Amino acid sequence: MSDTRYLAVAFASKSANGHLRPAVTEAAPVGAKVVRTRQDVVAAVYEVDDDIDPRSEGERLRRIVADEASDPDLAVAVSGPKRGATGAHLALLQAEQAVTLERANGGRGKTTHFEDLGPFRFVLGQPESDIEAQSERALGALLEDEERYADLIGTLDAFIRLHGSVNAVARHQALHRNTVRQRLRRISQLTGADLTSSDDRLALHMALLGREALQHLS
Repeated sequence: MSDTRYLAVAFASKSANGHLRPAVTEAAPVGAKVVRTRQDVVAAVYEVDDDIDPRSEGERLRRIVADEASDPDLAVAVSGPKRGATGAHLALLQAEQAVTLERANGGRGKTTHFEDLGPFRFVLGQPESDIEAQSERALGALLEDEERYADLIGTLDAFIRLHGSVNAVARHQALHRNTVRQRLRRISQLTGADLTSSDDRLALHMALLGREALQHLS
């Protein structure tokens, strides 16, 4: 395995238009690979030393590029350092997804590290087609008609986030406990999941996170 370490820094701007890529190319270290990954996202990948602080490096570049592109709302995300060509590719994907997700959540004018994304970091860092496929496998028929099953999806999300407490879900959603139980039974039927199983609940949680992440990434 190569000992070379790579950092990926992704920049997202709605207002820089054609100025973003030239600004990133100018600010990035010599030898950096600069690519446009989405319509309004440009990323740079380059070799770094072992002692680099990725957050500080990302913020340094954000300030330079924001000034050059005249965009104070420029969002930046970093990933890495990671080793070898495979690590560089993963860092690029993670940084690009992180900056898109953070901007969708209002993270403008700041720098975020992929590791700061909380539970989303467990579903991102892979192609969006894989995230979608995993969500579909776990949520099953619930995703076949999301409008029809919106109440069930909302109840499932609350059930998982509230640690499987029917009473807490009932209070949170202003429902009778029997209604919550009926919905949970229907969810089990549609997904094939055993909601008393911690493994099944974890799979459903990851699927819901993936679904939410895809909504932001799209």
